[in-house]
Amino acid sequence: MVYLPSQHMRISLSLFRRGDAHPRMTGCDSRNKSFHTLQEAQSFMEENGVNRPTLVIKDGAGKTTPLRGDKAFYAVANGSNPGIYPYYYDSGKTEPKVKEYSGACYKHFRTRAQAEAFIEDWKNAYADVCRREIKAELDRGFRPPDMKLNLDILRELLYMT
Repeated sequence: MVYLPSQHMRISLSLFRRGDAHPRMTGCDSRNKSFHTLQEAQSFMEENGVNRPTLVIKDGAGKTTPLRGDKAFYAVANGSNPGIYPYYYDSGKTEPKVKEYSGACYKHFRTRAQAEAFIEDWKNAYADVCRREIKAELDRGFRPPDMKLNLDILRELLYMT
């Protein structure tokens, strides 16, 4: 996934997996698009004025789409009940955890390890957004005893589409 943040954000332009990108782009004026090859993604970024994107390619990224007839792992990083599920449809499975849940972030995978990495990526990216908010407060001169953090951005990450 290519993530192009709005011009007002101080984030490097990057290629991210969805678990990494979702918390960083939710609630922001951004453009994102999926590609079949890394070259297609890099060409898209160059066409949009980005010459040196930061590549974030993690171990196990490879092919994630389950093969027909094989078991799939549905990872819900943000939904009514995050976790990994064996089926998408049926009550008590993935669909009810994400359907009509604003800001849901989920994807199916070939292996449990990929599904677990997706959820961890989302949590780490979400924590990174929170860290940036805290640092911005410190940069404005606030110190921990005086700091009153605006958690609206956190609510937006969890509940906005």
